[in-house]
Amino acid sequence: MDNKQEKSIRHNNSGDTGHKDFVQKYIINNIGIKLLALATAIVVWVAIVNIEDPYKERIFNVEVETINEDALSSVNKVYEIIEGSTAQVRVKGKKSIVDRLKADDIRATADLSDLSAVNAVAIVPELKKTVSDEPVLECNSVLKVSLEDKASKQIKVTVVTNGTPQAGYSVGECLASPNMLEVTGGKGVIDKIDSVRVTVNVSGIGEDLKKRVTPVAYDADGKVIESSTLNYGVRKVRVNVQVLKTKTIPVNIKITGKPASGYEFVDAECQPETIQVAGGKKDLANISEVNVPVDITGMQSTTGSVEQNISIQDYLPDGVSVLADYAQVSLRIGIEKLMSKKISIPVKDIKFASLSDHLAARIVGDRDVVSITIQGISSVLDEITVDDYSAYVDCEGLRRGKHRLKVHLDLRDSSAIVKTEYVTVKIEKDDNAEDKSDSSATEEPGATEAPTQTPADKTDEGDKE
Repeated sequence: MDNKQEKSIRHNNSGDTGHKDFVQKYIINNIGIKLLALATAIVVWVAIVNIEDPYKERIFNVEVETINEDALSSVNKVYEIIEGSTAQVRVKGKKSIVDRLKADDIRATADLSDLSAVNAVAIVPELKKTVSDEPVLECNSVLKVSLEDKASKQIKVTVVTNGTPQAGYSVGECLASPNMLEVTGGKGVIDKIDSVRVTVNVSGIGEDLKKRVTPVAYDADGKVIESSTLNYGVRKVRVNVQVLKTKTIPVNIKITGKPASGYEFVDAECQPETIQVAGGKKDLANISEVNVPVDITGMQSTTGSVEQNISIQDYLPDGVSVLADYAQVSLRIGIEKLMSKKISIPVKDIKFASLSDHLAARIVGDRDVVSITIQGISSVLDEITVDDYSAYVDCEGLRRGKHRLKVHLDLRDSSAIVKTEYVTVKIEKDDNAEDKSDSSATEEPGATEAPTQTPADKTDEGDKE
């Protein structure tokens, strides 16, 4: 190690020793006495402060109270605060007093009997409680109001419910007490009022509910009207909400009468097909459906149906009410105009009905086709094909010979034969049939080849073309 390094090490060691000596001499030495002195100084300072009780200032935000409102009522005026509903109050006083004050300890009033020409009045603060040394209270704020002529209106209270009761229950009658309120306020505000409502939450309820609710005014657009001038005469309205059991029942349409000539009733349907009703247990037990009678006498339609809306409540018994969502039921009565259609039937396709086993029949003459005109609604006629009908003549009880018979058409019930034709049928012995009886019995006496008519055919003579 050279001399320079040795000197450097000595210098550093001497520096560390000097620092330790400083700490030992000025900080650690007599540390107990020094701490005691510090604590004593703090105690003395606090004592001096408390004994001297220095002057202090604080600012409080205080709600402003209006007084002498009768001064405006006496001249049929109402007011609405437009500025100064709260005020800043500066409190100056001894610290011991000011530190213990709260905003609730201060009252700020505005005397409406002292309104200026610009409808403003100074706000005066004061202390509500008595203290040993009264502080100074200052307020530079003013209360500004707008004045309006006083008006009133009698308005019925409307009960509004929100939410949904328990499953199987529905809200019934809702009664408000009082159900009429005399609302007073500024004329401009009163003129805007369209309704006064009380709203009750019925979510999850399964029994009658009684509640006291605050009334609220609404305009024609359903918006809440807010104004400090409004006075409903009562703070709360008593509301009784009735809760009823519910039941789902079908709607049946009962058709009576006949449509106009040339028209036919097709079908009827309603929407919804089922409705929900509410009522007491006994009332609901006595109803399983609702019948809606519809008289179609003289009814006709160019569109194929007649539609109308009805109030289903009119068809429910007393004690049973329909839920609001099902109050209106739409009926559609299908009425279609009768149309005509001509069907051509080959003579060879005409069958012989009720012909005795030992006889044979054939149509004689030079006609190959017969025409039958049928009448029915267009929706049915348009769907009729050759596979939907068959033609026949009725041979029941006929003997051998020639007979003039009407052609019948076996067709669905919705269509009626309007005009048909007659054919000449020759009935003779069936040579191919086994004749087990005596020939005198099979060939009936008096059989003739002359054309004949059955009694049934005679009655249809008017249908002949």
